[in-house]
Amino acid sequence: MASQVLESVTDSRELVLLGIPTRGVALAQVLAHQIGSIAGHAVDQGSLDPTFHRDDLGRVGTRLGTPTELPADLKDRSVVLVDDVIFTGRTVRAALEALQAWGRPRRVSLLVMVDRGHRELPIQPDFCGRVVPTSRQEAIALCLQATDGEEGVYLLKGTEPAG
Repeated sequence: MASQVLESVTDSRELVLLGIPTRGVALAQVLAHQIGSIAGHAVDQGSLDPTFHRDDLGRVGTRLGTPTELPADLKDRSVVLVDDVIFTGRTVRAALEALQAWGRPRRVSLLVMVDRGHRELPIQPDFCGRVVPTSRQEAIALCLQATDGEEGVYLLKGTEPAG
């Protein structure tokens, strides 16, 4: 996926990767390292917390927001929002709304590791690691070494995830 992201921009120095907490932040860090190795220079990366822009807090519950950390001005940059799993699309919608408060990028793309379907909004990833069809009673858990001490993608039966 690092190569696909690089191919989508004319100048890799204009690229900014913004992870959506929690696992999207760790994924953005890994992706920035991989893209940096290919491009031969560091890639700007940070985080964007959309918690207080959600329209479904009653369903998913609230959690403590994490600070948004932007590595640079977003004006005229190519921003890639990075998340682990896309489900209804509401997290991404909230992230797009939160992003407006921080500037006007030239372009915004979405990268997810797993697309599990069941969209409630017309939002689709530009870059996707794997499509895993699920029922609404199933969930996908993505574990990362940096946050979980293990790596893997797990199908959980009998639950409905937060996002």
